[in-house]
Amino acid sequence: MYLSRIPLDISKRKTQVALVSPNKFHGAIEEAFAERQCRNLWRIDNLKGRTYLLLLSESEPDLEYIAGQFGDIRDCGETKGYEALLNRIREGSVWHFRLVANPTYSKRKGEGRGKVTAHTVEEFQLQWLAGQSVKKGFRIVPDTVRVMESKWKIFNKRDTKHKIRILEAAFEGRLEVENEEVFRDTLITGIGREKAYGMGLLTIAGNGG
Repeated sequence: MYLSRIPLDISKRKTQVALVSPNKFHGAIEEAFAERQCRNLWRIDNLKGRTYLLLLSESEPDLEYIAGQFGDIRDCGETKGYEALLNRIREGSVWHFRLVANPTYSKRKGEGRGKVTAHTVEEFQLQWLAGQSVKKGFRIVPDTVRVMESKWKIFNKRDTKHKIRILEAAFEGRLEVENEEVFRDTLITGIGREKAYGMGLLTIAGNGG
């Protein structure tokens, strides 16, 4: 596994469009690999006044291809191996985390499958994350998690008139690992829906103490 970080040029028209319509990033990411990837997680991060595309993948991407569209090929960013971090995961270790996800629930009307609906209230977004943690090998450290941002993204699917509406929520806080194997899988496969559109990538930082 590899984690890449590509600086974006937000003055570019193409980048501005992609920030509103994440399917543009999705398409470019798919084309940045020699072979089709089974697992790609990505998100947009803002750090110290700069905007980045963060990408987790099974093989190394062509950073120049992505930077040529949305950044500057003179500053393509970097790719690092992810295994060293995965090998540091231990039961009971505590980490600072960041997650951009699509918190949803099934809204039922009578019998049958319910309609998938976004949680728009912070209280329920946090409850959604706590519920996910039970299945994903970790627990939230009490009173540490915040919803840093919550916003809708509305765009056309590819070149059609079909509208896609996704609520994006950015969570930050601290977590404790409860199941090493399950949590490693969570870091690789992500959390929640709409992963093709920049949701679900959980990243951790700190010494794990």
